[in-house]
Amino acid sequence: MTLWEKTEQFRRALGQPFAQYRRNSYLEWSVLMVGAFVLLVAIAESGWVLRSDSAVYDVAMSAGAAGKSVPSDIVIVAIDDASLSEIGRWPWRRVVLARLIDRIAADAPQVIGMDVILTEPDAQHPADDVALQASIAKAGNVVLPAVVESMQGAAVIHRPMAAFHARVGHINMLLDKDGVARHLYLRESVGSDPLPHFAAAVVGPPGGASGVPPYRVEPGSDVLRGNWRWQDKFRIPFAGPPGTVPTVPVADVLDGKIPAEAFRNKVVLIGATASGLGDVFPTPVSRNGEGMSGVEVIANTVQALRTGRGILTLPEVPFWMLSLLPVALAGLASLWLRPKYALLACAACCVGSLVLCVVLMVTLQRWFPPTAAVFVSALIYPLWSWRRQEAALRFLGDGLRQLEKEPGLLDLSPEVKEVGHDLDARMHAVFRLTTALRDMRRFLADGLEALTEPTLICDPTGRVLLLNRRMQQLAPSTLRHRNSSSVAELPNIRDIMQEIFESPDEGVAYWEALCRAGIGADQGAGNAMGQPTEIDLSTRTGQEVLLRGAPLHGDTGSVAGHIVTCIDITELRRAEHRREESLRFVSHDMRSPQASILALIDLQRTPRKALPMPQLLDRIGEYANRTLELADDFIQLARAEAPHWDFVETDIAGVVLDAADELWALAQSRQIRLNVDIEDRAFVARVEPMLLARAVANLVSNAIKFSSADSAVSIRLYSLASGYVIEVEDKGVGISPDDQQRLFKPFSRVQHGTHDRPSGVGLGLVFVKTVAERHGGSISLSSVAGEGATFRMTLPHSTLSCDMMP
Repeated sequence: MTLWEKTEQFRRALGQPFAQYRRNSYLEWSVLMVGAFVLLVAIAESGWVLRSDSAVYDVAMSAGAAGKSVPSDIVIVAIDDASLSEIGRWPWRRVVLARLIDRIAADAPQVIGMDVILTEPDAQHPADDVALQASIAKAGNVVLPAVVESMQGAAVIHRPMAAFHARVGHINMLLDKDGVARHLYLRESVGSDPLPHFAAAVVGPPGGASGVPPYRVEPGSDVLRGNWRWQDKFRIPFAGPPGTVPTVPVADVLDGKIPAEAFRNKVVLIGATASGLGDVFPTPVSRNGEGMSGVEVIANTVQALRTGRGILTLPEVPFWMLSLLPVALAGLASLWLRPKYALLACAACCVGSLVLCVVLMVTLQRWFPPTAAVFVSALIYPLWSWRRQEAALRFLGDGLRQLEKEPGLLDLSPEVKEVGHDLDARMHAVFRLTTALRDMRRFLADGLEALTEPTLICDPTGRVLLLNRRMQQLAPSTLRHRNSSSVAELPNIRDIMQEIFESPDEGVAYWEALCRAGIGADQGAGNAMGQPTEIDLSTRTGQEVLLRGAPLHGDTGSVAGHIVTCIDITELRRAEHRREESLRFVSHDMRSPQASILALIDLQRTPRKALPMPQLLDRIGEYANRTLELADDFIQLARAEAPHWDFVETDIAGVVLDAADELWALAQSRQIRLNVDIEDRAFVARVEPMLLARAVANLVSNAIKFSSADSAVSIRLYSLASGYVIEVEDKGVGISPDDQQRLFKPFSRVQHGTHDRPSGVGLGLVFVKTVAERHGGSISLSSVAGEGATFRMTLPHSTLSCDMMP
């Protein structure tokens, strides 16, 4: 056979499988694209990715809000915390609202929207209703809210009092499934009683002399539930994050601090922004968990209605075109381009869909849900790569088997071997596959290393195959050969348990039960062997560990190994112990005074054993105060242990003086002098003033309680290099060394045989210690039994951070 004949035979051997490979590739690609289009339609129509679309919607909304101008002709008159502090707690008398409307109406605003429920008359002050009615009538442009609620399965509209003769609009807000406010309905009706939204009532109907552009509402968005109908769904194009709309406090308006003409020709919205008073909604433009008040949502809606803005979903035809296009492009790129460029093309299709969504939202106020197209486009590349790799492997195998059958091919000269370059390329593909497998093993090892708990993977015999560094730290002696290439030197899980646990037999028994359960599953017994779930064990270092294992199955379904994790539950067990201890003390100390009160009441029912009424009331008051003091201690300690504090720049000297003033009456009742000595300098730092004052008061109160009559308690504030020092000294009975060691532990109280036991459950000094440490400081005690005690709280000079944790 000549060289030319051998070469042609080689080409024929590879040509037939290659042609079949190309035909199969086109067929599989066609099936893949049909499946991708079907999957796209299924995802888009079923709403599987609704939450993902909502997240993209929020990003697009935030991007659109970044370039919008702040509405200058809309003003919110806020019922805020400052106004409540100055005027009084809510609800205010309606004569205050009447004064507010008169003050605003004097500037001739376009409209006054008062988001305050006025559905019932004021029974205590009927004259206030008359005054408010007169103010609304005088203004002539006031809009009031109505509330729609469900009662006994039917919707009922609660309108404002008819005597007010104002325009009315509902203030209902329907949240999406993720709890975010993105839209509202401009019309709601109960039966044949239609009602516009509050914002629509403020703006007025579109068209005509009003000059209001047509509302951009979703077509076909009506919803009917029973007798309750929602109409004209309106997606709100927010102007910016909470606080974007100009706001002035009610108190400033009533006090005349707002310049004249401030409300002229403007839309004025009156509503609550105070903490815990009005509705607060998460919105697409909210950040860091900050919600937007209901009145500001209305302000954004008013701005959108007046300017003809509103987010509309793309019509069906453009939506499907924009959804199918990136999927088709990704499929064509995967078929025609090299894998690297195909990946870039698929990524460009995904990114392009997201960018197009944002551009449509910002420029045309059109909402294009992109997640279905992005998901399917991203799925095409890995699916097609998988099928192409499978086909390449089949082609390689078929070609090798065909070459083995051809005579004389092994004797080809080097020149002829060059013709087989395609075979070398496919052999290189096998090399790349093995490299990928090694990379995958490294990926698994890195994933195991990233686990936060000590974890290992072993074969069914217990030999450790993979483990992370945290597991090696638990058993350093046994795992020193973790990188050994010899199977005989691989560590065994039984040896690891011997090194880690105080009772290794229990861990070994758990492991063997896990193995038996796996063998039973392989033999068709299912869970009949009773697979163990987890077991609590103690380590030799004193940790509490939850040992948990699970089988790993091979491609045949049989158990190929096990993964075992040691979860540190030491803190959990300590927390459970503290909880049980707290419940034990609280159940006794809280129940004891109540039981005493009940006993007194039973005693009082017996005339011959009844106590005089003053004595009875004194005792009941004593027991009630003891219960109240206990509850207060727990509440204060919980506040001190809260994760976040509000630190403000404070004069510590003022805090000390406030604490001394608070305890002056108690000291006088016990004939004890309070001596306050404050160094002549500034003591300014960022602290939590209320908690710090309570801590100082606790120290002073304890000093008074443990001091004898005609003695003195000294309170000093001075500065050292280590920080500001608050020192409280008494001349009482002192504290023994044994008591000092447990004094700052929960539920620890000092007992004295010559004194009545002070009230409390032993949390006062725990509170003091917590407050000091949360400020970055410390608390110390120096005392000698019988000679009094001195407590010193040290606070650092440096500015404290509000994120400082204990």
